[in-house]
Amino acid sequence: MKLKLLFSASLIFALAGCSSFLYLSNLGWHQGQIAYYSSPIEEVLARDEVNEQVKDKIRLVQAVKQYGEEHLGLNPTKSYTTYYELKGPVLNVVTACEKDRLELRTWRFPVVGEVTYKGFFTEEDAERERERLEEEGLDTCVQPVGAYSTLGWMRDPIFSSMLRWSPATLANVILHEMAHGTVYFKGATDLNERIATFVGNKGAIRFTLETYGPGSKEYLQAVSVQEDDLLFSVWVERTCDKLSSLYGRDIPREEKIRERQEIFRLMKGELLDLREKFKTKAYSDVETMELNNAVLLAHRRYLRRLDGLEGLYEEAGQDLRKVVDILKEAQVSKEKRLALTSLASPE
Repeated sequence: MKLKLLFSASLIFALAGCSSFLYLSNLGWHQGQIAYYSSPIEEVLARDEVNEQVKDKIRLVQAVKQYGEEHLGLNPTKSYTTYYELKGPVLNVVTACEKDRLELRTWRFPVVGEVTYKGFFTEEDAERERERLEEEGLDTCVQPVGAYSTLGWMRDPIFSSMLRWSPATLANVILHEMAHGTVYFKGATDLNERIATFVGNKGAIRFTLETYGPGSKEYLQAVSVQEDDLLFSVWVERTCDKLSSLYGRDIPREEKIRERQEIFRLMKGELLDLREKFKTKAYSDVETMELNNAVLLAHRRYLRRLDGLEGLYEEAGQDLRKVVDILKEAQVSKEKRLALTSLASPE
């Protein structure tokens, strides 16, 4: 799924107490390389050899960042003030799930708490983790992502790969990452991702409307991205409901695993039938998507119960800044957090 793969992992540098020294050292080494070789954007904009399209996209990132801070109340940081040349995805995220139930494998780390994915800077490391998890009998999913957030603790750069995105996509991802650096609930991976998806979608619509106008292709694409997300989310929920019914039956595990293949086949057919309804390229690669529990839940973490956040948005008078303020308050108020959790999470 192309657009969702652009979205982030927000776990990387909260892992200071990770018991896996090798894993932590690997992450730290790669981030050190990124920090060392990143260039201040002022220097990049002053270089004659950098083409104007690249410079324009860098300026667009700055405009989106300023918009998020000034109009949406997202936390100001020094992120996106440096530039890093990159080939390939920024990060590879591994998700794992039991084969006979919709139960994600989790990892617990200091500061961030329990998370439902692990990030790796190289495809090779991600594939090794996938193989290890599959040897344990788990479903797996590896997603290349185009951005991540260090939750405001470090200076996240503009990656060169980000500048190939359209203005609507770029605005969406930047605001998504800024949302992570503004609102973060320890141990609530899926809730954090849903919030960031919602703020990214709504914020991109607002930004493109005010920047390019209501008839612009940028604004229309931002709206279409949200519509495609909602359409895909309905399919994901329907598929998960069918699987939950199967997994809840009192039958042997092997029979559940065998019978789920028919559900995957039928639901893949339904997804292929949806292709003509998608308005963007975000879900253009459904033909090649191999379904398993981990794949479904990896996408579901971004999209589930967006309708609950939509209700919050309506209650706030369609004022996204008020929604962000409510989310900030929920970080320090147990009562408000519980209300938010029940609204945005079905469990």
